[in-house]
Amino acid sequence: METFDELQTIWNRQPNVMGNTSATELMKKGEAHLKKVRAGHWGTIAIISVLIFVLIGYFIGMKVYQLNGLSIGLTLMIVVMIARVVLEWISANRFGSIKPDNSLAEFSAKMQRYYAWRKKIHTVFIPIIYILYIIGFTLLLPAFKANLSHGMYLYCVLSGYGFLTIFAFFLVRILRKEMKLLEFLKALN
Repeated sequence: METFDELQTIWNRQPNVMGNTSATELMKKGEAHLKKVRAGHWGTIAIISVLIFVLIGYFIGMKVYQLNGLSIGLTLMIVVMIARVVLEWISANRFGSIKPDNSLAEFSAKMQRYYAWRKKIHTVFIPIIYILYIIGFTLLLPAFKANLSHGMYLYCVLSGYGFLTIFAFFLVRILRKEMKLLEFLKALN
């Protein structure tokens, strides 16, 4: 009987994984997550919108009215950022239509559809937007080289491509996180 008592002691020492989480606490955690996702959408829209206005301001300030690499590059960057804002706005509206007070099955199904949409955005649209943005930035470089000092030009090249590389890393992390959540939601059904 000693082995049973030892097993019982070991069993009793295990931490309580489930805890004493009530339904109200779970609802509060879920609502906090929904609020965080909504804030992320609107934050992304705000940041990209500021970038669009900066690019438009640069376009106007440089008086780029001729058809050349600079005007094509800036136009391409502006257009793809507008497309990105539209996609994020659509996502925010789709997410906003999901109500947490639905049944778990209905809520889970809507969240699955939403994250399937986000998967499509991250795997189809964002790479296209990202590549077009890089092409637009690259089209700016000859004008930068002609009009900036060598040091400033190198700074623009290194910081521009460096930022784009780091940003790509974060995009991959976001995609992985959303895909894990999608798999979790699929497992609920």
